[in-house]
Amino acid sequence: MKKKRQILIIIIFALVLFTKAELDSNPSIRVLASIIDFSESTLTSPDYLAYGIDLKDLFRNYTNSDISYSGTAYIKRVEGFPYSVSGSIQGERSVSQEKFSCQADLTVLVLNVGELDVYADDDTIYLVAPMLGDISYGFDTGENLFQQAPNLNNDITQEWFHNNKKNIWNFVQKIDIEKTNQIYVDEDGTESNEYSIVVPEGEGDFIWDLLGTEPPDHDIKLSLFLDKYNHTRKVVFDLSYKTEGAYIAFYGNNCSTMEIYSPLPDDESVTVTIKRNGENNYTNAYTNNITYTMADGQTYSMDCNGYLNTNDEYIKLEVSDITICHDKEVLAEGLIKCRINSEDTMDDVFESAGVDLSGVEVIDWATIKNDTASFVDDVILQARKNVDILDILN
Repeated sequence: MKKKRQILIIIIFALVLFTKAELDSNPSIRVLASIIDFSESTLTSPDYLAYGIDLKDLFRNYTNSDISYSGTAYIKRVEGFPYSVSGSIQGERSVSQEKFSCQADLTVLVLNVGELDVYADDDTIYLVAPMLGDISYGFDTGENLFQQAPNLNNDITQEWFHNNKKNIWNFVQKIDIEKTNQIYVDEDGTESNEYSIVVPEGEGDFIWDLLGTEPPDHDIKLSLFLDKYNHTRKVVFDLSYKTEGAYIAFYGNNCSTMEIYSPLPDDESVTVTIKRNGENNYTNAYTNNITYTMADGQTYSMDCNGYLNTNDEYIKLEVSDITICHDKEVLAEGLIKCRINSEDTMDDVFESAGVDLSGVEVIDWATIKNDTASFVDDVILQARKNVDILDILN
């Protein structure tokens, strides 16, 4: 009996050594282990970016559908305008029409200071200021402003991973995986190794079915950073097939942060960062940043906190502590609260908003960029004229 126990211990020890050796030397096994860890650990963590959110419902019924919204906006500070402003906002966005409207009617106390509207269709943005005699700008971004998220056919859950164990195993065997020398250090100091992955064209049908998209006609490239426990610390999807140098990344202990980066013409760029705020007791709380970097190093940025609450009928959204800066100089601060409804049918967005943009001249981005400061100055000047009566009380 004693001899049998010794043999059993030796066998178990050998299996442990073999498993460790496989994990250390076989990238496919490490990637497979990370997928299992993701489904069992990350998906159930309150720090996970999409924890508690039904992505299938969110994408299909809001992100990729026609929506209307209404709410209030509060602007407590604008450079050059010594008054706090509040107002109503309302609008619609139709993916099928590729049109967007946002109408804001702003007041100081009970005095109306004017209307400032934003519209969009296809790849063009319009800035309309009825308060300035309908002065309007339009500029072509060169990008589709109505990109769709995946129309998920299933929720990304432990059940989906369980039902696709065989598919995942076969998939990992067919993709190209290479360990590199790149090291990623997470914000808590944890180091992870990079595994460069190429998904050949024609592979991963079950994934494209999950995402509700057509299989791509090109290879997919991504980088997976795993710590010593095969826990995913960062994953980067290369979007260079669309825009050279662009990417979307998820990182953090439980993929708590998303970062989208895209180069722009003339050596400029834009970066969007959304991080789940696990310290807040609200259902879904996030800290957000958008940074536009110019060729000469100047930056325009917006920081804010976002609070999202979903139910079967609508989404409640609060965007608080909005701070807009030029480099480190604060230009404006504010708050927005709104309710978003999914619409089964929607009339023409521009007709509903009562706007005709057919006569608006669309000019290039460089011109709009160079003249934006004067446009903002004109809006502030006119708003101050509309509330000059308040100066009498000072």
